[in-house]
Amino acid sequence: MKLYPLSRTVLAIRNNAALFLNGLTSNSPDHPRNAFVNIHGRIVATFDQYRLSDDEFVIAVERAFVESLLVHLEKYIRLSGVHVEKLDRYVYFDLEETNAPVPAGTLVISQKRGRLLIAEALMPAQVSDEEFTLFRLQNNIPLQGVDYADEFLLNLNDEELVSYTKGCFLGQEPLSKVRNRSKPTWKLVVRYQDQCSEEERQKMTSVVIDPAARRARGFVFIPSARQME
Repeated sequence: MKLYPLSRTVLAIRNNAALFLNGLTSNSPDHPRNAFVNIHGRIVATFDQYRLSDDEFVIAVERAFVESLLVHLEKYIRLSGVHVEKLDRYVYFDLEETNAPVPAGTLVISQKRGRLLIAEALMPAQVSDEEFTLFRLQNNIPLQGVDYADEFLLNLNDEELVSYTKGCFLGQEPLSKVRNRSKPTWKLVVRYQDQCSEEERQKMTSVVIDPAARRARGFVFIPSARQME
């Protein structure tokens, strides 16, 4: 395993959690990645999820967005009767494509590449910040709080975060309208710095030197019309 520690808070959602999440998140409860959005389709928090049962889910949220998420969910929690609890867990990204065994009690969530581990105890992490950033750029894995914050969800250019067939959810109407009638104005993409305007270069995030190309690259929001350049 090649592990990188993530700054995630782990929450347990109990008492009919599947129904609760289905009505408030953009993706289906049986997918690994999901998002809470507001009524306008803007991101409150993106997260990874593990289904223990219909009654209990475990989700991993970027630490900086946990409190704002709990404020967003407060009234829905009261109305639904679900219980949300912070767990003392550790979250790692395993960069390797492997089925290597993990410690007992560790939850494994599949990713585009690699896997996310939610562990009960500390694990040895060998991956540097630069190595993980390059891995994310190579596999189009932006992080909330680093590469985006509260943008309109479809601006992330990530269809893995949205289901258009699961039924109604908070924020569904603006997301469906943009998808069916037009397109998002902006898209978050990976670009080399020398492909960008000076203004775009100033706004790039997660910038590192790609050793194969010997060029700097990073994430940047660009107009959708330029996506195919």
